[in-house]
Amino acid sequence: MKVKKILLCVMTLALLTLPVAAHGHHGGGHHGGAVRPSRPAAVTVCTVAGCTTAGRHVHNGVTYCGYHHESGVCDNNCRALCPLEGCPETGRHLHSGVTYCGYAHQSGFCDGACRALCPVEGCETTGQHVHGGVAYCGYAHLDGFCDGACRPLCTLSGCTIEGRHDHNGARCCGYAHLDGFCDGACRILCPVEGCTIDGRHSHNGLPCCGDHHSSGFCEGVYHPL
Repeated sequence: MKVKKILLCVMTLALLTLPVAAHGHHGGGHHGGAVRPSRPAAVTVCTVAGCTTAGRHVHNGVTYCGYHHESGVCDNNCRALCPLEGCPETGRHLHSGVTYCGYAHQSGFCDGACRALCPVEGCETTGQHVHGGVAYCGYAHLDGFCDGACRPLCTLSGCTIEGRHDHNGARCCGYAHLDGFCDGACRILCPVEGCTIDGRHSHNGLPCCGDHHSSGFCEGVYHPL
């Protein structure tokens, strides 16, 4: 008698749970299956003529970025430079929920590559490195921060490549910068005959400088004739 009661209880419980299990299986197999998230479309630099909107914005339903990324694609790391007068904050920080950068990038916006100069006493590491989870740069940039464009000077014996280039994936620069590293501001002297443009400019996408540098190249510092 006791065994019959136990069996009856088990059968009742099975009948009560069966519809739920069946419904769950049905929902999982046909309606509740994992949905792959769609890949967000790449946001490109704004191509609309005359548009002066900074940061991300929309034209005809398409999202663009108003900052001039060299790659032509915005990686979502860019931020406006901090406009708050008297703000002492360096690097990225918030004002009223909006993220800004406290460094004065020459490009007029922050692309996320900037780093504070290394403050660790006695540290001799060059280039970008980490202390306590914080990324710093070991080069003494004249502008007081690293914008991510710096490269060591080329050490490959016999290399005659000018400007920034790579050796087996290692980035370097072929110009002999006086400060011992390349911060990305260097340009070749303008090779276009008859060009009278002073300062940095470009010809067919080739960045160059129209000033007479005694070093034979422009490292971003203005040297008039």
